[in-house]
Amino acid sequence: MSEDNADAMRRRGTGMGGQIGLIITDLVVPVAGFYILRAIGLDAVLALILAGLPTVLAIAVRSIRQRKVNALGIFVLIVLAGSALLTFVTGSPRFLLAKEGWFTGAIGLGFLVSLRFRRPVAFTFARTMIEPTPMRARLHPQLWDDIWEDDAGFRRIWRGATVLWGVGMIGDAIVRVVMAYALPVDLVPVIAGALWAVTFVVLQVIQHRYFARAGLWRRVEQAGRAQEGENT
Repeated sequence: MSEDNADAMRRRGTGMGGQIGLIITDLVVPVAGFYILRAIGLDAVLALILAGLPTVLAIAVRSIRQRKVNALGIFVLIVLAGSALLTFVTGSPRFLLAKEGWFTGAIGLGFLVSLRFRRPVAFTFARTMIEPTPMRARLHPQLWDDIWEDDAGFRRIWRGATVLWGVGMIGDAIVRVVMAYALPVDLVPVIAGALWAVTFVVLQVIQHRYFARAGLWRRVEQAGRAQEGENT
């Protein structure tokens, strides 16, 4: 096996493994943990708090491995700690259930605010996700900065995608807060967990159709072929 192939396999494993790990620690474990703790008789407030501990531990492990704590990790820890503290003060499990809505809404707002940045969040996230995967060879994320500078249509597409995710996440947040206060407490975690998948799939499908109609990947592939022609 060549060194390039081995490196590609390592990148693929890291990307897929990291995404699967995030799904397990941030979604599956908290929901399953809540129902296990409730089944053995724990109070709803305590069960919700303890079920969120794997997320805290996962952030700590990722921070140690990467030797840094990113802004999102700090934000998540602040939200978890603050909501847990206020829940103990108010004694309301519904407040703790609603925290996912406030958190998701803050993310959606962050997407929209990033439209004022040099690069919007959708652009940055997509490139980060693609770089460690086999799609890197076809989608050329290493060229995206150059395409961004030269192609106004490319910039417009990514700003549109950022608006899509921002509005979609804010809509998801509203649904979560309403569910937290309207549905039975023991029913909310499983529905909220399923909502993550629904929101993600719906936004991905809309984004994929938008990218196809706007010609995003065609632009990227053309830039890749142009670079290959210059190197030959």
